[in-house]
Amino acid sequence: MGHKHTISRDYPVSIETLWADILDPTSLSDSMKGVVTYEGLPTEPVYEGQEIVVRLKRWGWFPMGKWTMKVVRRDNENYILESEEHGGLVKCYRHRLEVVPTGPDTCRYTDTLDLDAGWFTSLVFPSFKKIYETRHDQRIARLASQ
Repeated sequence: MGHKHTISRDYPVSIETLWADILDPTSLSDSMKGVVTYEGLPTEPVYEGQEIVVRLKRWGWFPMGKWTMKVVRRDNENYILESEEHGGLVKCYRHRLEVVPTGPDTCRYTDTLDLDAGWFTSLVFPSFKKIYETRHDQRIARLASQ
């Protein structure tokens, strides 16, 4: 029933700059402005084994319920972060992100999305894909302007 998809984007910043941004929950919130609001995000960088429970709102006002994220892997040496998540219609969502350098001040960020929402997977998945594409666009714009 699950659906898997990969999204990659090139970033005009160093791998270290992007990695620090990815690990900062405040940056996640900043990269999703106008799309999804997270209530209850921590303020410190995420760590392996951490479980985060937030309340989500679409467009800043439409309640989407609780969302649970567990950081199952944080590999600082290879720039890989993996989580297992769930909430609402989503039974299991596995997210893997990896960053690789493409030059001294450029890198490529790849998200692998693996979503299982049972019979609702084909209805829910296009929204997930769009949210990640928007997150990349907003993160690139924010980091490039700094």
